[in-house]
Amino acid sequence: MIRTISLASVLMVAAVVGCQSRHEQGVKSDYRTQWTTVSANTQATTNAARTVLEQRGLKEITADATNVDGVASAKTADGTKVKVDVKKQSDTTSEVSVTVGMLGDPKLGADIARQTKMTAESGVSTTPMMTR
Repeated sequence: MIRTISLASVLMVAAVVGCQSRHEQGVKSDYRTQWTTVSANTQATTNAARTVLEQRGLKEITADATNVDGVASAKTADGTKVKVDVKKQSDTTSEVSVTVGMLGDPKLGADIARQTKMTAESGVSTTPMMTR
């Protein structure tokens, strides 16, 4: 007797197990969310995320940061939410994680995470960040 396994079953198992992979260099992924470590503080990293979202031409962009965390968000033309979370790891490093929509878009998320890292670490950012 041969049993067939549906794609949905495989995806459910992968989600439960927490399947992790790499997309862009240095970017990790569990399919829904992509993340990487950035050599910049939370404010600089959040500012870089805002810049990346602006450069992509997304709409309804917001960003806010403290010395502990930050968040930037935007929407695509079809209304899909793109959320970038930033968490302090040390005074000079932070973790950036990107989630696109409800189910994720690993390629877009990894690209935004990689670009945010590059922008923050290069110190090139065009939008000043308001902090609390």
